[in-house]
Amino acid sequence: MSETKNKTQQEVQSSAQDLYKKNILEHSSKPRHNYTLDSASASATKNNQLCGDEITVYCRSSGEMLEAVSFVGTGCAIMKASASLMTEALHEESRSESASNLVLVMTDFLNGNDSALAPDSPLRSLAGVRGFPSRIKCALLPFQALHDALLAENPRKS
Repeated sequence: MSETKNKTQQEVQSSAQDLYKKNILEHSSKPRHNYTLDSASASATKNNQLCGDEITVYCRSSGEMLEAVSFVGTGCAIMKASASLMTEALHEESRSESASNLVLVMTDFLNGNDSALAPDSPLRSLAGVRGFPSRIKCALLPFQALHDALLAENPRKS
């Protein structure tokens, strides 16, 4: 019985790793919302000096509504895929405040808190980064830039 349970766990882990690889490759080779948002109401640039990643996140808000998010950047596949997945997720969000909290949620999730994200969140495909602690910074960089951009837009929120 224990051997069967171990096999099933290994199959689930293998399946999750396959999904991780597929999504990372798809979003890094064909990133979504990868452009300068000319009508941005705020932007922020962050870099990771350890690996050379650099990203600028642009956002446009109207009141509390987050209308658009985009990014431009150079760096590794994980950073690009993370930015692409983030912008896709944010196009479903309507409040700047929830977008600002996303960096905290992703930090918790990438550090092992599975309950930080909804079970059906596409951002879960970034879980594979957990196996590479030095790459967590790459995955978080877009979220940190978004947080800074939203703070720059509305400095009263912290």
